[in-house]
Amino acid sequence: MGKTSKTNLPKETVEAIASIAGKAGAKAAAEFIAQERKREKESRYDRRLGNTKLLLENYRMFKEHCSRAVFDSSQLDENAIDILDLMWGRDGDVFVESIKKSAQRTQIILRHIDEMLDAYAGLCKLSGREEEMRRMRAVLALYIENPGKTIQEISELEKVNTSTIYRDIAIATEKLTGLIFGLDGLNSAVI
Repeated sequence: MGKTSKTNLPKETVEAIASIAGKAGAKAAAEFIAQERKREKESRYDRRLGNTKLLLENYRMFKEHCSRAVFDSSQLDENAIDILDLMWGRDGDVFVESIKKSAQRTQIILRHIDEMLDAYAGLCKLSGREEEMRRMRAVLALYIENPGKTIQEISELEKVNTSTIYRDIAIATEKLTGLIFGLDGLNSAVI
């Protein structure tokens, strides 16, 4: 046998223990990394789902922002321009770049949402399933149409209970998340 270590164990035994411990540590580290990746993926999905909900909940407000944003003096009447000139001590055109960029970004996002809502409506029609069509109508009634309807009003229109409408909205929002954010919008269980 070889030399013994300070523990009075043969060198081969110490090496075998070290090898087993190393493999166990590597396996534990790999499992930990896999768990962290899974958590991160789920967290990304949760953020995307939350973002979809925020986009839908604020859809009408974003539409108003785009239609009413004032970022160029040509959009103002003469009295407002005179007041701005006095306030800022400027002559000529007043142009607020940050408001214009915000309105442009918002318009791009809304256009994307509108396109994805159209895509979702098409997928619902293609499914041939009435519950898919009801889900689409519920999303439109709650978030998109002006004026919007309450869950109670939608449930009465659809002749189902409110819990069905809540479930329909949740399912439709998950599907819209996939459409709006693409692969990043899919639940990690699906991928």
